[in-house]
Amino acid sequence: MCETCGCQSNVSPASSDVSVAEAPSAVAPVASSSQPFVERFSDGLQHTIQVVIGAQRKPPRLLKSLLHGTFLGHPLHPAITDVPIGAWMIAAIFDIIWLVSPVSSDWAARGALVAVLVGLVGALGAAVTGLADWSDTYGAERTTGLYHALLNITATVLYLISVVLRFQVASNENIVAAILGFIGLAAVFVAAYFGGDMVFVKGTSVNHTAWEAVDESYEAVMPLDSVEENRLYRVVTASGIPVVLMRRGLQFYAISATCSHAGGPLNEGTLDGDVVQCPWHGSRFCMRDGRALTGPATVSQPRYDVRVRNGQVEIRRADK
Repeated sequence: MCETCGCQSNVSPASSDVSVAEAPSAVAPVASSSQPFVERFSDGLQHTIQVVIGAQRKPPRLLKSLLHGTFLGHPLHPAITDVPIGAWMIAAIFDIIWLVSPVSSDWAARGALVAVLVGLVGALGAAVTGLADWSDTYGAERTTGLYHALLNITATVLYLISVVLRFQVASNENIVAAILGFIGLAAVFVAAYFGGDMVFVKGTSVNHTAWEAVDESYEAVMPLDSVEENRLYRVVTASGIPVVLMRRGLQFYAISATCSHAGGPLNEGTLDGDVVQCPWHGSRFCMRDGRALTGPATVSQPRYDVRVRNGQVEIRRADK
């Protein structure tokens, strides 16, 4: 039993080296007047979000992991976004129905009101989880994410106004409210375009170990005599895949060295018992089984079987 992460180990005795680097700095970013306004604004907003969700607190940082979806093994934000998008599309359909036939379809106006309210509740969850994910971005993906967020906020404000206007009419039939809803839905679609650009073009929140080659046979990676206890070692397989190894007594553990969240080098991270922390964004993984313990990572690391033969440490990808 792993005392640090609570996992069971079934790895046989066996496991290279890079010195352990410092964890991500907790110092607030210093905005320079020479930076574009968008960059200065993003720096300040990211720092505020990180403080609120406890990104710089000591592990396990449960709130941050919850918002990222670490417990699901999948990012939480895209799952929640289906709620406001679906609800507001239904609201638009109901609005069209009562606008076309207001006398016989008064029920559609009430249905549109309910759908808009459901969408607003979902939008709150999507905003909180989305901002948590965005707080760990940088460069072009951060800028794109900011536009994505601003458009969604605009849509949410439009729907809030729409709800207020609908409540002012007993039948909930308000043409201005319906028009604001249509505009809000258009803003959501444009925001979705930017969200898709982040994921499919810039690779935000994509599993960075998804395409690592799988070797079915063991291969020697370093001499046993070179492996010290409680140190992180980086070795590279014949397929060019970096792997981080650790020795604990007679046991050897190995997982992919590329952080699944953003590609950070785990071999340069900090080691706490059987848990390694990524030096880029603070994701934590159990060395025994690769399980993601703390966000922003949501996908566990590929694990490698390790054995010792003829004085050499050999590894083989355990999961396919």
